[in-house]
Amino acid sequence: MIQFFASGMSPLIVMVVGALITAALSFYASNRTLAFVAIATMLLTFLLLFMILLDVVPNPQNFGSVMTEDDFAVVFQLIFMSVGFICLLPSARYIQGDRNQGEYYSLLLLSVVGMMVISAASDLITLFVGISLTGLASASIAAFRKKDRTGIEAAMKFYIISALSAALALYGISLLYGLTHTLQLSLLASSLQSITPQSPSFPTAMIALVMIVAGFGFEVAIVPFHMWAPDVYEGTPTPVSGLLSSGSKKAGLAALFKVFIVGLIAFRTEWGPVFGVLAVLTMTVGNVVALRQKSFKRMLAYSSIGQAGYMLIAFPVFAAAYGDAGIYGSNLQVFSISSGIFQILTHAIATAGAFIVVAIMSPTVTGISVDDFRGLFRRNRVLSISMTIYLLSLLGIPLLAGFDSKLLIFSSAVGASIIPGYSWVVWLAVFGILNSAVSLIYYVRVIRNIFSDTDAPPVKYSGGPLAMASVLIAAALIIVIGVYPGPVISVCNSAARALMALL
Repeated sequence: MIQFFASGMSPLIVMVVGALITAALSFYASNRTLAFVAIATMLLTFLLLFMILLDVVPNPQNFGSVMTEDDFAVVFQLIFMSVGFICLLPSARYIQGDRNQGEYYSLLLLSVVGMMVISAASDLITLFVGISLTGLASASIAAFRKKDRTGIEAAMKFYIISALSAALALYGISLLYGLTHTLQLSLLASSLQSITPQSPSFPTAMIALVMIVAGFGFEVAIVPFHMWAPDVYEGTPTPVSGLLSSGSKKAGLAALFKVFIVGLIAFRTEWGPVFGVLAVLTMTVGNVVALRQKSFKRMLAYSSIGQAGYMLIAFPVFAAAYGDAGIYGSNLQVFSISSGIFQILTHAIATAGAFIVVAIMSPTVTGISVDDFRGLFRRNRVLSISMTIYLLSLLGIPLLAGFDSKLLIFSSAVGASIIPGYSWVVWLAVFGILNSAVSLIYYVRVIRNIFSDTDAPPVKYSGGPLAMASVLIAAALIIVIGVYPGPVISVCNSAARALMALL
């Protein structure tokens, strides 16, 4: 028993066992019992992850050549667990009365398991398995209500896009294997060093790079691979929408970190500008199109696309810093990855909380419109204040977590601009600030509706104690991290150093 809890694999094992137990108890236990098992599974996994993060359990640990449980993996696993937990709590009320409750909890836990595998993967096939598990489980949850035609349509779109993205990524992986005869990320990095622009293998390597960018681009909803996200988020049951936006997309970003910063670092001069262009396109298209949305879930979907553009800034900044051999370049490498992870964390919590508020306010799948928030403060103070905190954090208002993360990611771009040949990187910060100003319009529109008066009759929202607890947890995390970001930034720095240790 002691050896089990001292193993870096214990969090993953606990999650898998919990998923199997909830599925096995589906026909014998009540919804309350199944919810208790799922919540207990996640709480125990949280404890084990914190034990690894605090070095109570030895860290890092390698499991063959396929997985590495280090600070990078643990930090991302904590992000996925936090999002999963916030989405799990209101699910008890969402599936109340359904006969397949155990399967719902099992699929939700397995979706998080897939994300955990991605963050710990140290070879490309393990990474692919994690992506496939997450996609299949998430699509199954989206189609959970079999009589809901909107949910079924959204699930089919998500399933087809997941299959397409996996096929593209797998084709790129097969090309890389043909060139290097290895799937391990660290060995891949060293093997590709010999391939120069003059090499006969260089065009094949570039095709592989494009295929992997396209494959993972669908997962992250990077422009121009973003078309599926608004339709899927709108049609998927709201708690599941929160998991897709705040969990699955972040798992795709973890995969991008692993593949490009470790495996494909030899081609940083090629993919650095590519990610710079994608970052500008993604943040601009996401924020501009969000201005026109009347559905709140679609607005959040396009907002998430825009936020993904901010996160992509970490890649060209790291490409610039990796070419600088001095202490400045070394520090900027850590800073770029750390700020990207911090941005991922703050956005995941705020978006998950916002989707849960929508789940409480609307029993329908498609959710509510922006105008439906009118007079919310008069009807429910907790929901209105919490939603305001989420939106202000996404906007980047000081003393909230989103301000700190945006400040760091934009500062990293400014810092990288002094490196010879990368002066253009400063424009990523400029476009980020301009797009943040654009997002002010649609975020403030919702906040204005929340605190405006209305003649509509009062509506009593009752999502249950677990759903309200998830709303309060997310709001509290945003405030605490915003006021006191030091410990979280330190943890993100440790995660960045652990990723660089794989080089």
